[in-house]
Amino acid sequence: MSRITPRSIAVLLVAGIALSACGSPVGEGTTSTVGPRPSTSGSPSTIPATTRPTNPPVTVGVKVWFFDEPHVVTGEEPLYRPVDRQVQPPAVAAGALNALFAGPTAAEQEDGLRLVTSGATGYSHLHIDNGVAYVTLEGACSSGGSTMTIASEIFPILKQFSSVTWVKIFDPQGTTENPAGDSDSIPVCLEP
Repeated sequence: MSRITPRSIAVLLVAGIALSACGSPVGEGTTSTVGPRPSTSGSPSTIPATTRPTNPPVTVGVKVWFFDEPHVVTGEEPLYRPVDRQVQPPAVAAGALNALFAGPTAAEQEDGLRLVTSGATGYSHLHIDNGVAYVTLEGACSSGGSTMTIASEIFPILKQFSSVTWVKIFDPQGTTENPAGDSDSIPVCLEP
């Protein structure tokens, strides 16, 4: 039988500490808690890539209406034509208005579609309450004496959503002709 001596305990302790300081080889699933960490510097080819798959954002299809210049010239209906856009929920109505102000694509422009802005550069304060969509134009607001205004683009865009029955468009100063009640409304600046 062998005896455990203080010297043999000391040898075992030193050997254990030395082994734990070395750690395990990189990639074997364990790491050392004593001593320096393994180096991860080196050429990119020696470091394994750690990419995680990303999910593309979820989008829903909406319609956006633009002024159809060839139809206006020939008198053919409709004077405003819908095109498809993809927007991210949950703010799909806002996404549809953002798509309107982004304007038609180059191909759609070649096909005669135009954005009638009536001087507006964007919108703000969009909210929907009890079937009424309220939207305020930003920038300027003028019909230029025309019946073809941005209102004819905004109304069908917002009414495509089941939560909207009426649309109230406000000028940049916050006024519209019929702010209350069950009706659509435009500001005086969009009157011809």
